[in-house]
Amino acid sequence: QRTHTRMETMRRLPRYRTVVRRDFTTWIRDTLAPTAPARSGRALHAKVADPSKSNVEPNERPAPDVPSPRTWRLRRPDSGWREYEAKSGSFRHPVGPGGVPITTGAAAAALEAAENERLRVRAAARRDSAVAEKLGEEFSTRTMRSFHSPLRKHLTLDPLISEYSVDSPEGVALMQLAEALIRTPKEAGRYMPARLIRDMLGAGNLDFLSHFGGDKSLLINASSVALSTVRGILPKHVPGGDFFDESTRGLAGKGSDAVLEVGVTRALGLMARKFTMGANIEAAARRAMRAETYNPQRSHSFDMLGEGARTYEDSARYLASYAHAAEAIQVAGFRSPQMSVKLSSLSPRFDELSRRECVPDLSSKLGSLFPIADGPNAFTVFVDAEEQNRLELTLSVVENVIRERAPPRIGVVVQAYGRRAMETLEYLRELAVRYPETKISVRLVKGAYWDAEIKQAQLLGADSYPVWTEKRQTDVSYLACASFLLENSDTLPMPAFATHNARTVADILSMVDGDMDEFTRRGCEFQRLHGMGESFDYCGLPVRVYSPVGAPNDLLAYLVRRLLENGANSSFLKRLAQGRDDLMNVDVLCEREPEVSTVIGTPVVVAEESSGVPAMPRNIYGDTRLSARGIDFEHPNFPAAFAAQKAYGPAFKPLVCTGEDSLAELTARLGTFRPNTAKASDTIRSRAAVLRKAADIVERDSVAMSKMIMEEAGKTLVDAVNEVRELVDFFRFYANQAETHLADPKRLRTVTGESCLLQAQPRGPWLCVGPFNFPFAIVGGLASSAFVAGNPVVIKPHPSTPRCAAALVDVLLEAGAPEGSLEVVVDGPLPEKSRGAREGQSDAGAALVSSGEFAGVSFVGSTRTAAKINHALALNSVEKRAPLARLVAETGGLNVLVADSSALPEQVCDAVLASFAQSAGQRCSSARILVVDNGCKNELTRMIQGGLSAMRVSKNNFDLSTDVGPLISEIAADKARAHCDSLESGGAKMLARTIGEDDGALFHPRVYDLNPQPGSDPVAGLNLLEDEVFAPVLHVVTYDGSQAELERVIEAVNRKGYALTGGVMTRCESTKTLVTNKLDCGNFYINRDVVGAVVESQPFGGHGLSGNGVKAGSEGYLEQFVAHKVICEDTTAAGGNVELMRTTT
Repeated sequence: QRTHTRMETMRRLPRYRTVVRRDFTTWIRDTLAPTAPARSGRALHAKVADPSKSNVEPNERPAPDVPSPRTWRLRRPDSGWREYEAKSGSFRHPVGPGGVPITTGAAAAALEAAENERLRVRAAARRDSAVAEKLGEEFSTRTMRSFHSPLRKHLTLDPLISEYSVDSPEGVALMQLAEALIRTPKEAGRYMPARLIRDMLGAGNLDFLSHFGGDKSLLINASSVALSTVRGILPKHVPGGDFFDESTRGLAGKGSDAVLEVGVTRALGLMARKFTMGANIEAAARRAMRAETYNPQRSHSFDMLGEGARTYEDSARYLASYAHAAEAIQVAGFRSPQMSVKLSSLSPRFDELSRRECVPDLSSKLGSLFPIADGPNAFTVFVDAEEQNRLELTLSVVENVIRERAPPRIGVVVQAYGRRAMETLEYLRELAVRYPETKISVRLVKGAYWDAEIKQAQLLGADSYPVWTEKRQTDVSYLACASFLLENSDTLPMPAFATHNARTVADILSMVDGDMDEFTRRGCEFQRLHGMGESFDYCGLPVRVYSPVGAPNDLLAYLVRRLLENGANSSFLKRLAQGRDDLMNVDVLCEREPEVSTVIGTPVVVAEESSGVPAMPRNIYGDTRLSARGIDFEHPNFPAAFAAQKAYGPAFKPLVCTGEDSLAELTARLGTFRPNTAKASDTIRSRAAVLRKAADIVERDSVAMSKMIMEEAGKTLVDAVNEVRELVDFFRFYANQAETHLADPKRLRTVTGESCLLQAQPRGPWLCVGPFNFPFAIVGGLASSAFVAGNPVVIKPHPSTPRCAAALVDVLLEAGAPEGSLEVVVDGPLPEKSRGAREGQSDAGAALVSSGEFAGVSFVGSTRTAAKINHALALNSVEKRAPLARLVAETGGLNVLVADSSALPEQVCDAVLASFAQSAGQRCSSARILVVDNGCKNELTRMIQGGLSAMRVSKNNFDLSTDVGPLISEIAADKARAHCDSLESGGAKMLARTIGEDDGALFHPRVYDLNPQPGSDPVAGLNLLEDEVFAPVLHVVTYDGSQAELERVIEAVNRKGYALTGGVMTRCESTKTLVTNKLDCGNFYINRDVVGAVVESQPFGGHGLSGNGVKAGSEGYLEQFVAHKVICEDTTAAGGNVELMRTTT
């Protein structure tokens, strides 16, 4: 009732229009005095009370008593962040009450809602809702009026940016065009800009005139008419059609290209000036100093733009840039200047598995940037927040610097969209108490990588997202964190609140009863981005402008992020541009009464809105199945747990082949198998259940299984974990497919009075011949697909990896597979350490294939061996009258990745390194050929060389920081070295390689240029390469940038006969269309690497010399392992057509 009375009083008052801060404060206090005299003048800490007590508003009751899913207690004073985080549990795999794992989307959503509700209650208890509502109304009105004023409407870029935002096809096209043109290399300037303009603006779905309107700004209308006119001259591109023929462009077309190119270039200059303070620190400092002189309440924080370092050269360049900027900023005379530092720009190995190397290195580099002196206007270095998987590393570096360097002050950026934001603040408070000689300041932001965090969590098989999945939840977290900073401003001084949202400003000020003098006395300030939030004056309070500094080439990532933020439908700025008064003053802390969930044992509020992402990252396949669970490498306890875990030791004993007689009993038993149609459905269902249980067992023992793969196949930890996850996906997917498509007879359409059923039944004994490169996942996929169809299965593993095959059978038997349904046959006496066993033809494999007892063979390996198996199966039918056996083969390929000069070099470099060097190049899908545009060759080669130099290649694959381990054997490494010798003798030139020397099976990744001479024929260079080399050797061919020559190169690759994987890195629609349509391959990837196919999402397999059969992990794959019986019955044979008569009226 009291709140209602005060709100009514405030609504009757005239709106305040003056920006003088003291008068505004007086107005707030006078307004509230009659209804709440006790609140005016209350100290800031007076609101730090139990939320259930009297100062909680009626609509802000405490959250239900839900057991905390994560321990929020403070760490011990003598422990570091990793010990503190270790007690809180894994942020990727949290547990619910009682330590129960999160295994459903409903449980994940309820857990997230419970956490956020606790934050909501905390924030709501510390603010005055009446003050917040009135301030929000006033701020929103003033901001709306300012944004839509004639001056801003016609003389600024804000309306234009909002009009062409990412929710329109035209806005997307212009953003993509700007993104691509910024980074086009000078060497490609002759042809690439015009091609980009034609591709992106010539799309048939663009209508620039739809943005023309009488109530819109002159700039919008002029731009819309100009773009529409120029577009009329461009050829129209139809998605999926042929690429543009550049030779047919007339003078008018080329003239329009030139005019539009100049216009777009100038527009980019305007955009750069709007969103960046200057191209270099000197220009930025001059501009910022003018702004501070004009407005005493303004200060600046500088950010040297740039991508994360891919090479050590990049990191050295960025460090020099930071050092130069720090010096220039300190001598310029700013008021309390700041500079942000991205740790990822200072090390190419900023990841948790490289902790031992990167933490000391980054601590030293970061520490060198701090000034020694302190004072009221002292310079502060802020450590920027990056991806959530780098939070532990970032805080470890911060703690190291404070402990070892004791700088007078340091800043840390905290992202409120991270679900560990409050824990991070608690940790920083404890750090500040422990090291009082260093002042730790916090800049609170909402976060800028939300979309990437969501995708990464899904890729890693997490049980929970590390960020809030709803915009409202992030806003709640932000306000809860803001209340914490206000309460602890004596320990964490000078907190900064970065926001453009007027309502958020109102909520924060309401936490000090609207007392702006108190807000500034505590050194608090607001922050906004340069070029954004200018229509809101923050009521004359201190505002720091986050000021990016960099040339247009460095603007790309930052510019795209700003455009996305402006255009997002949930963005305050987007709502402001749309004039949405109804959405401007939304109270995110008000209590809601939505659906209630009890999946974690206690009622909690479930989010009303949906961001469109699954509630649980592993739930991307809906209700059909969960994707495989990952391992949290970032968790502090992982290294110790991994070291203590023993490798899985299979109990199953394979059958050792010492000759054909040793296989006689097995082949005789296989010969007695007869399919039983009557039991086929029950068999398939029971075996599907076995696969599901086996998947759970593998997930339970995933670390032990991974360690076994590392021991036997020489894989790195990341590769081994990914293989275990792939096997789990195979098991669950094939179980679902078998039940859905094989278990029940299919009713076929036919004439009335007749019933026709299609019943699947086992085809017969099945031989699975597996490779060494994926001895667990691929072999498991081959075996499980034949097994679930009801067939007896014999596994013949590669001689180097028998333990993995035995472990597969172990798991399936534990899950309930029938005795005798699976067998493993190995060669000779099984060595104690099987890795590196003999190479070449397998005696056991040849004997099994030639036995004639198998209805089919699944094989993954070389094309030559597949052909031999095919020939042997045919001979069995001719000479032994054996049934015609089916061969399902997946072989290798000369896999091609194409990169033109429109692609972002950093993205190309990442994709190239992952495609050819990951798993030591021992993947069927590994890239063997890079076809590169001459316009970007030099820059790309430099980046690849630097990236390879930063790679760690080691025989010790158990070192968690190892990127590339040894090949499967010394024989394989010798073959790779002989191939390299052959390339060099044929005229190829080595462009790059990793640092270090080959040693036995250790083979360093290499990159060779097959046509190194300028202007030489790329097709002739391809003649040096005929067959696949199963090692990390990349062969580069360079074309002149024309699409005609690119097509000629692709045709030459196709003539090699392989067709497995391929890809293209480009921003040109015409290049993408050309390569997609012309390159013959089974799996094609656009703007990403070409390895790591995912079950169900990216079914894998090729044709030609690269294999036959249906793609593994696809819906139709299991059909190869069954025979079909059609059962047709005349239902009128007795009593006539009863069904027809029933339906006749």
